[in-house]
Amino acid sequence: MKEDRIKKLNNELKYLTDAERQKEIINYNVALENNDVDIKNIAKEVYLRRGIDYSKLNKGVFNNIINTITDLSTIFKNKDSKVRSKMIVEIIYIVVILLLLKIPFDLVRDIGYDYLELLSTNSLYYNLWNIAFLILYTITIFCTFIVLIRNFNNKYKNIGNLN
Repeated sequence: MKEDRIKKLNNELKYLTDAERQKEIINYNVALENNDVDIKNIAKEVYLRRGIDYSKLNKGVFNNIINTITDLSTIFKNKDSKVRSKMIVEIIYIVVILLLLKIPFDLVRDIGYDYLELLSTNSLYYNLWNIAFLILYTITIFCTFIVLIRNFNNKYKNIGNLN
């Protein structure tokens, strides 16, 4: 039973690092022995004590993306000029990576066109093939963008703050 509550608390504290999570679980070890303990309230206490707004967490993928971009703009505003210029270069690097990801999709799409041309002259197949690759490309770009921006955001969070 206690192990289940520890797992639930561990899951609720997923926005903390592993070390922070373990430290908080140790702090609340005695409270977790009680069957009536509310895991969500403990998580809210932990996040509140650490200055994290619990109400903004778990709002869905799109809200997390918006929060990440908002955090990025705040981080950019609070940096000195040397760090800002480095950030701009890295943003350009991210855009170039996203543009280069289009090349393999175009190559595979064109190879598919060639095979479809051998099998049929119906334009419906060409359109379906094109739509499938556009959707696949969009999903890939979106996921890659999210990962790169989050890594970028975490990298520059504490570097070169203006005080």
